[in-house]
Amino acid sequence: MVAAVRRRRRGSAILVALLAFVALGCNGASRRLDEANEARHAGRPRDALQGYRDVLAELGDARLAERDADIRLRALRYAADVSYLELAEFTQAIAYYRRIVALYPGSADAWKARAVTGDIYRDRFGDRMAAIAQWSDIAASDSPEAARFQLKVTREYLELNNWEQARTEARILRERWPASALADEAQLLTAQAWVLEKRGDEAQRAFRLLVERKPRPDIAARALEGQAHLAAQDRKFDRAIDLYTQALAAHPSPQTIRMAIGKVRERRDRSRPTAEPGDRLSAFDHELRGRNTP
Repeated sequence: MVAAVRRRRRGSAILVALLAFVALGCNGASRRLDEANEARHAGRPRDALQGYRDVLAELGDARLAERDADIRLRALRYAADVSYLELAEFTQAIAYYRRIVALYPGSADAWKARAVTGDIYRDRFGDRMAAIAQWSDIAASDSPEAARFQLKVTREYLELNNWEQARTEARILRERWPASALADEAQLLTAQAWVLEKRGDEAQRAFRLLVERKPRPDIAARALEGQAHLAAQDRKFDRAIDLYTQALAAHPSPQTIRMAIGKVRERRDRSRPTAEPGDRLSAFDHELRGRNTP
């Protein structure tokens, strides 16, 4: 019985020592994280990055207790942000953001990491397709920002002159989030894709459908502007001026609309036939004869 008591005491002592060791390790990682943050705030980003690396090396990539997992996540996030925003080491930043996605899948931090990775690919490397791949994953997820990233994907395809794919992505947004204000923006992009493809009839139809949805006033104004532009191209100048005038009040750039109205009026005036001198004399003579008629 004495031996059993001793074994229990020995086991308890080992457990206490193990818990103390774990707590010490956790406190050490937390302390190093704080020190790295202090270095960052002091304007020493490289020292800060080294501190974050030390924390990550200690904690590794294995499954961790909740507190350690939170410390690791913060170290990854800070290391990625320092690399991107302060050291301009974009490839390294992407590597850290990817570790966040791999270790914390489906989390808000993973979605944010994908979003920033897409920004880096597009803005720093000029790789729109790589950016689309990141944003498409967010769009297909349960993220509260999914619709916004679906719209970003649509815009990127428009920038790539891939009109058909832009319309496909816009349709996906409208079907998945039909009541969203972003669905109206997607319809606007659909119309713009038809315009850029020089498919005037389809563009007019898309703009008209958007106006009929009764979107936000600024979106409706941009749709009216699109219709006016197409009408002017078809030399329907009075119709174009009328549509531009309807768009003026709510358009985000009213000065642009005023300039467009002025240009259409100039085109309309130039398109009118000019009277020849003989015609003017004839008209004048007709007016005199009209006055002299008893």
